[in-house]
Amino acid sequence: MEHEVEIKAVDVNLIKGLRYKVLWPHLEGEEHCEIAPDREATTFHLAAVHGDRVVGTSTFIIDINPKFEEKNQYRLRAMATDPEVRGLGVGAKIIRAAEEELRKKGVKLLWCDARLIATGFYEKLNFKIKGQVYQVPKIGPHKLMFKDL
Repeated sequence: MEHEVEIKAVDVNLIKGLRYKVLWPHLEGEEHCEIAPDREATTFHLAAVHGDRVVGTSTFIIDINPKFEEKNQYRLRAMATDPEVRGLGVGAKIIRAAEEELRKKGVKLLWCDARLIATGFYEKLNFKIKGQVYQVPKIGPHKLMFKDL
């Protein structure tokens, strides 16, 4: 599957359906699956597309976390892979493409609030954990994770 998907930059409207299905099914509908920085000029969205289907996505935003000394950082948000293709390398392909783009921008640190169930995925991609487990309301336990680029 990994070789059958294309990773490309997309408009946020193309990824709301997958966000709703995987991340935020507690919301009233996919039209509510937008976050404040989605339309900022410095934000970009990557999608893994298989045929005409979006099977994976993530959003990358400028968000300076004071827990890190590095000033040139981006935050990974709303990472989702369709359950039908999990474990086939789609998410890793998105992260690799994002890292390439972020390095072109001179970004030195990528961080995220990782759901506890996803920490193993990020660790395989050389992300490190910082701090303890914390709760995100209506979503569940998370860990702060980061990667030097």
